[in-house]
Amino acid sequence: MKKISQKLLAISVILTLAFIWINSMLPGDLSGRESGWVLRLAEPLLDYIRSGQIRQAMLRFALRFPDRLSESLIRFAGAVEDHLLSQDAMFLVRKAAHFSEYTLLGYLMGLLCVRRDGRSRFFLPEAACLGAAFIDEGIQLFSAGRAAQLRDVCIDLSGATLGLTMALVLLGVVRAFLRSTASKTWGNL
Repeated sequence: MKKISQKLLAISVILTLAFIWINSMLPGDLSGRESGWVLRLAEPLLDYIRSGQIRQAMLRFALRFPDRLSESLIRFAGAVEDHLLSQDAMFLVRKAAHFSEYTLLGYLMGLLCVRRDGRSRFFLPEAACLGAAFIDEGIQLFSAGRAAQLRDVCIDLSGATLGLTMALVLLGVVRAFLRSTASKTWGNL
């Protein structure tokens, strides 16, 4: 069973990389049209954020629970709102695509790169995701209307780190649960 799940994870990683790299091969105008389609889907959410309702909700929260975290959340919500009002939403959609693709890749790589003793690895999948990000940007050098950007590599790596961290947390929780279940089972015998 474990070999089957490892093979499925490996296939998932390959398919995710293919999706990422095929999107990087698209000419700039076609890639822009795809991003525009996503932007139209996200427009109701962006309108809600721009309306100021998130900042108002954060202010109500801060009044109930005054602390540093509340202040930080208010500043963050305000910064997001200000950025959406002043910046091109297409830019955010394109960068969110980078982040989310690599979050998935990092998550899958984190699950795939578990050692034989069941312990998790961090640096091997992180390095693999970094290599994939550089290849991704390299592909864009040869795509019409596209350019390679170091900023995108940093966004990709941030997404991969989040995905990898999520996988490691999940594996840790599962391992702790199995350990506690096994000790209870063996303790009752």
